[in-house]
Amino acid sequence: MATSRTPIKLPNGVWTDLYAVTGISVGTQLVIQNLDGGNVRLSESNVLPISSTGYNEITPKLFLQSASTPIGVWAMAPASSIIQVEEA
Repeated sequence: MATSRTPIKLPNGVWTDLYAVTGISVGTQLVIQNLDGGNVRLSESNVLPISSTGYNEITPKLFLQSASTPIGVWAMAPASSIIQVEEA
């Protein structure tokens, strides 16, 4: 098992590019866990999501695994939250 990465604090209401903040290569499958706070929205997109973009939502303490080779993964928390992102 690789060394765990530092948790990511998501600012309120701002989409965050998970590949950019983690340094993981785009296309690598991810496991994202919501460690704290409210629900977190996740969207697979190669560009910044907009209001009509679909998303999945994970509640605190649960996790979601991305597609096998995602084109991009973004996260947003309506209220500040902390997530853990690891390579699958």
